[in-house]
Amino acid sequence: MTVADYIRGKFQTFGITVSEADLLEMSLSSGINGEDELTGENIGLVSVSMVGFIPSLLLRATSKSVSENGHSKSQSWDISGIKEYYAFLCRKYGLDDELNADKPKIKFL
Repeated sequence: MTVADYIRGKFQTFGITVSEADLLEMSLSSGINGEDELTGENIGLVSVSMVGFIPSLLLRATSKSVSENGHSKSQSWDISGIKEYYAFLCRKYGLDDELNADKPKIKFL
């Protein structure tokens, strides 16, 4: 499986279709070509680039509804799911979770 196919598949599970420009942005930020094979050595870099991309993704419209000639189409994303996935990746890779910063934190004294 290529890096680009992996990224497309991961976001598709949340109802999100990423564009070629989105894939290019994530590939450039990870330093890995989208056509490279996904391996155990590069999956961490790819996942971290996805973490960096998710906040800008969430700034986009979350639902669209278009009606034309009596036909309507709608698109919606699993926003809570993508936020939880983002938080999971942040914890996994030791990154700051900028989207869920308002969650309470526990400190042991």
